[in-house]
Amino acid sequence: MFLKHLINPRPTIILFFIVFCILFICLPLLNSPFELVFSHQWVSPIFVFLFGLFLPAFNALGINNLVYEKNIIRKDNLVLGFVFLLLCTPFLNIVSEWIISFFLLFFLNSVLKTYQKECPFAQIFNAGIIVSIFSFIFPNLLFFILLIVISGINYRNLSWRNLFISCIGITTPYFFYFVYTFLFDKTFIFPTFETLQLISFPAINDLKISKLIWLSILLIISLLSFIELFQWLYKKSISSRKSFLIIFFYFFLSLLLIIFDGLKSWYFLMTPLCVIIGNYFTYTKNKKIGNFLFLLFIISSFYCRCSVVL
Repeated sequence: MFLKHLINPRPTIILFFIVFCILFICLPLLNSPFELVFSHQWVSPIFVFLFGLFLPAFNALGINNLVYEKNIIRKDNLVLGFVFLLLCTPFLNIVSEWIISFFLLFFLNSVLKTYQKECPFAQIFNAGIIVSIFSFIFPNLLFFILLIVISGINYRNLSWRNLFISCIGITTPYFFYFVYTFLFDKTFIFPTFETLQLISFPAINDLKISKLIWLSILLIISLLSFIELFQWLYKKSISSRKSFLIIFFYFFLSLLLIIFDGLKSWYFLMTPLCVIIGNYFTYTKNKKIGNFLFLLFIISSFYCRCSVVL
């Protein structure tokens, strides 16, 4: 019903996606003033609004195109684009996370490009330098460097030269930062890495009913998506199967990042989760249940989005 129009989409669906992005960012304004919804410590509400309008949309389209180009999901569709926007429902003013998540797509793209390459030096260097740059903001993002090692094992091209190149990519931004501090007589401040901490989840009684409904539906969809993926993974092509293993470890490392950084970094979990859920909505055999859950996801996201700030 809904999903079939997002698979092999027509140009009108792409236009609808643009309208959906604009409508989705404006929904909280139905109940709250502009300055409250898009308030931020160091960015004006207007810029937060513009960042929130363009970055999640570009991120959604980037994931959508990346997954199709790498044959992770072979059907041309816009399912992943809509899923990613719906996953962004609670996030209204996380400027740093929006920017970093968007550039992490280039990191993921570089890692996936190492497939069937014996000496993927350029891709490994690019992946290392991207993560290293943004580790100045979120130091524990360096956990994602493990994905380079995992991809080397997965794609069977792990070697000491590849590891050496990844180390060069990681250390390059820190080297330039050290040179800058030396030339201009500044203090070299090494990023502070967070230690393991106990995550304090909000009590269920403290959650608004709209967010509780949204989280419950998301949990059900996520559970079904993982079950669907592991049931049918062996039937996918070799390239798709290996790519999904990378996505799964990306998801695991994002969870690890949450354990150390806390819930403030759980936006980075949306990228791998989007691919896994998008795979379910695209390939599920029971289309009626898939369409019903997708409709519930949309309705709950709209409800949560309208009442997230009051």
